[in-house]
Amino acid sequence: MNLRGAGEGTLIRKIREKFARFEGGSVPIGIGDDAAVFDFPPGHSAVFCSDLVAENTHFIRNLHPPDSIGYKAVAVNVSDVGAMGGVPMHFLISLAAPGNLDFAWVENFYDGVERACGDFNVSLLGGDSSSADLIFVDVSMVGRVSSGRAIRRSGARPGDGIYVTGVLGSSALGLELLKAGQLSNPAVKRHFYPEPRHRVGAAVAGHASAMIDVSDGLSTDLPHLLEESKVSARIYKDRLPAAPGVQDHHLLHGGEEYELLITAPDLPKTVEGVPLTRIGEIIESGLENQLFLIDGASESVLSPSGWQHFRA
Repeated sequence: MNLRGAGEGTLIRKIREKFARFEGGSVPIGIGDDAAVFDFPPGHSAVFCSDLVAENTHFIRNLHPPDSIGYKAVAVNVSDVGAMGGVPMHFLISLAAPGNLDFAWVENFYDGVERACGDFNVSLLGGDSSSADLIFVDVSMVGRVSSGRAIRRSGARPGDGIYVTGVLGSSALGLELLKAGQLSNPAVKRHFYPEPRHRVGAAVAGHASAMIDVSDGLSTDLPHLLEESKVSARIYKDRLPAAPGVQDHHLLHGGEEYELLITAPDLPKTVEGVPLTRIGEIIESGLENQLFLIDGASESVLSPSGWQHFRA
């Protein structure tokens, strides 16, 4: 049976049945009405974000398992909430797909969404579905942060250390191995099922001056933070925590890592069981806000070479 044969009503019914167990508590009205209703704890502000996952841009249908696409669609939003120092709570998901798509693909996709709900303690409150020539997944997520305590990209100051969670390069390496048919390498699993560091983000919110997640690559995302903070930075190549088997282009430019880059005067070496590595420091800017890479005795400007949408 394909999606056209099942129809939108069957799809909605199955989604509602699958995710009913995540409702309750702060969600008096979930899936089934024109809109969902949920409550916020007193003294908190909303953290709201949205990410679009598109076929042939973020995934390849005949290479990526459907459940990994559903899982990642949720995980990338969890990461964004965590990068603000927030706690993810609820989300909406909209799926556009061809009518001849096998219904089993859709069911497996929502298996991945369900797994993400359990792993990240978030709940699905609804969404939409539509027909399209390719598959598109849009997730909008809301989280909470103590009022006035959200961490922005604009707070880094000269003298702050630059820290990164976990290791870098594994997702980009995993994609290369996937395309080569080498599925047994752990990097492929990391590419399929990312581990956002939202718990770390919430834990360091009282100490961090700025944060951003590594979604497009170290060389691309750290300059976003520098631009917003009007500062420059030095990072040291020999301090970068590299995943096993990665090369320089994975390490410096690989996207879809969902590690956190954090600036702060000082942070411990481990937070929430995740290692933090100090990879450099924030410095004053001259005419431009630049990122300098120190490699042994040499220093050079590290230009953004990670993922950029609409780039030729």
